[in-house]
Amino acid sequence: MKFIIPTIGTRGDVQPYIALSLGLMRHGNQVTLVSHPCMRNLVESYEVPFAPMGPDIDIGYEAAKIRGRSKNWMLGFKRVMDFSFSMLEQSYSDLLPLCRQADAVIVSHSAAGSMEADTLDLPRVSVTLMPQAIPVNDPNASWINRAVMKAAGTAMGMMMTRPLENIRRRKGLPPMGPYGITSQVLNLVPISPLIEKPNPLWEPRHKMTGYWFAPQPKTFNPPASLVQFLEAGEPPLVISLGAMSLSGDDTLEAARVTLEALNQTGTRAIIQGWDGALQTLPIPPTIISAGSIPHNWLLPKAAGLIHHGGFGTTAAGFQAGIPSIVIPHIIDQYIWGNKVMELGVGSKPIPRARLTISTLAAGIETIKDKRIKEKAAILGEQIRNEPDGVETAVQWIEQTFEIRS
Repeated sequence: MKFIIPTIGTRGDVQPYIALSLGLMRHGNQVTLVSHPCMRNLVESYEVPFAPMGPDIDIGYEAAKIRGRSKNWMLGFKRVMDFSFSMLEQSYSDLLPLCRQADAVIVSHSAAGSMEADTLDLPRVSVTLMPQAIPVNDPNASWINRAVMKAAGTAMGMMMTRPLENIRRRKGLPPMGPYGITSQVLNLVPISPLIEKPNPLWEPRHKMTGYWFAPQPKTFNPPASLVQFLEAGEPPLVISLGAMSLSGDDTLEAARVTLEALNQTGTRAIIQGWDGALQTLPIPPTIISAGSIPHNWLLPKAAGLIHHGGFGTTAAGFQAGIPSIVIPHIIDQYIWGNKVMELGVGSKPIPRARLTISTLAAGIETIKDKRIKEKAAILGEQIRNEPDGVETAVQWIEQTFEIRS
């Protein structure tokens, strides 16, 4: 069967679909992963067929600039969402002919593929990365909870649903209806039930599969300088803020604060990101700057992880069995930051506005606690021993489409 998997966003918005593509291909299906042209090298390094759509831009970098120009995170989020929907609309003319060659579309969490599937009346499977976003009708919920959820749904609808409906109208498509971008038959939730239990009130079409982890690319070879650094001392912290490390005019200050906190706590570290800022700051021999390194190679060698709370990085930290400090910038990152704390595998999240030398140093000391390290190690082992989330997802997809492997 021929599948199209389109997604927009940063590397973290592409990586889960690389894993799913590999799983579908192992079962004899044909897959094309479609994203921004700049994602070609990443996708093809896994030997997954790739096709470009939309403008040739780094959406993470562009979104970071938008956030940096915004007065507060809510305004920044709204502007980033508007920008992302603009990218979706500009991708339509590239994606539609690709979908004409497919048997089905896997609609990503970014909504990419939903309009094209509706235009061509193609069957779809959808993916949700935030189980908290799946609506439930709880008859036992208090009126206060119902009111809060209704208000939250209204606010999210204004920022997310309304722009997509406007695009659909311009493309001559009807309103989405009660299912939104999700499939009426199968919506995959690629999260471990150890992290977020499936809600018993979900409709049967929502299937939690476990995380989708891709192997490291076959072409990957770690830099010799990084290997030497790892061998020269105790396991370091990894600082991996993803696209958030590009966030506006305060990048230099955030980098300076981080270096000072590491120095104050006497902590070795590997920093991914802040390339420009780090060139202007003194870097002690206990810290090394590294580029894009596969998390499944690097994180098991680390003592802990400081990150932005993105879906993929959070999952990688859980799998590696190391404690985390989350520095959230936007909505879902706050959710995962709180989840790290609730599970006892990391410190209290530090929102970017509260990031100081003292708050980060305190967080670093927190994740050195023996109990937190033990909880993180146990959770990592449990996740690594779970059934393969990709394999589970593929089985649900094949069952839905009655594919014989």
